[in-house]
Amino acid sequence: MSTIGKLSPWPALVVCCVGVALPTSAQAEAGAAQKAAAESLFDDGLKAMKSGHFAEACPKLEESERIDPGIGTLLYLGECYEKTGRTASAWATFREAASAAAAQGETERTRVASARADRLQPSLSKLTLRVAPETAQLGGLRVARDNVVLANALLGVAIPVDPGKYHVVASADGYLSFEGDIEIAANGDAKSLEIPALKAAPPGTPAATAVAPVNDGGSTAQTSLGGAAGTQSARSNKSGLRTASYVTGALGIVGLGIGSYFGVRAISKNSDAESHCPRGNQCDDAAGESLTNDAKSAAVLSNITIGLGAAFAIAGVVLYLSSESSEKAARVELHPLVGRDLAGIGLGGAFQ
Repeated sequence: MSTIGKLSPWPALVVCCVGVALPTSAQAEAGAAQKAAAESLFDDGLKAMKSGHFAEACPKLEESERIDPGIGTLLYLGECYEKTGRTASAWATFREAASAAAAQGETERTRVASARADRLQPSLSKLTLRVAPETAQLGGLRVARDNVVLANALLGVAIPVDPGKYHVVASADGYLSFEGDIEIAANGDAKSLEIPALKAAPPGTPAATAVAPVNDGGSTAQTSLGGAAGTQSARSNKSGLRTASYVTGALGIVGLGIGSYFGVRAISKNSDAESHCPRGNQCDDAAGESLTNDAKSAAVLSNITIGLGAAFAIAGVVLYLSSESSEKAARVELHPLVGRDLAGIGLGGAFQ
């Protein structure tokens, strides 16, 4: 006689429900309207490019890309920048397109975007902002180029920039600000601007005010690495998060599917064991014991794989919501689900 316990039906299959409160109908309609606007802007931008009106096309493609990022839009935007002589912005945009295409496994687009970026690289013009050691050591030093504050790590580095004039301001609390202008030519021009030691401000002089970055409506028109690359980096991060969310969510779905299979198998084995174990926990023969053991093993595998699948599914949802956080606030909630034939974890969330 075996004393191996029989399984009750529902614990053999752990159901983990992942629910996401997506935007309300009004929000969904707004999202659809945004995508429609992006498509319209893209079409208008492409039409302007084909007519040779690149100065008109670039802002429309920029806005289309901001609303609804896409590799194809990036490729056209990079071409538009190149046609208007904004070589650094074009180079940075092609590199972003190559990165996004590689992340999505689009080999041909990766090759095309990388080739376009490599072709532009030798002609990139560069600007180096050199800071006197005395100034570099000041706490709270802020160096801005055309109202865009640069990271300290970029000081002393030859940064690719679009040809044109630039206004540079260096400031620190308790010191007089330095301002300088420099013009960078096309076709590989390389220049440096020296930022001297800042002079201490006379007593009673208001503290230097930080230069706030200009919001240009999401345009990638700011120069590479100092401005455009910052925007490009944010887009790449968003694209990377979104891709990771799809991969993680897919793993979650696979895990839930496998777990469900083993759960159904556990219930089936447990049902077969009932005819061999009429007295509940005691089985009359080895077949009953074997079926009961098989049911228990399947139930354990079901619980493990569904748990892992649910974790990946939840992580995928969180990553997707995080990829949207630059434009929308997201709320995510976890709560237990318990019922007569249900046990698991619920995930809820909503866009604000």
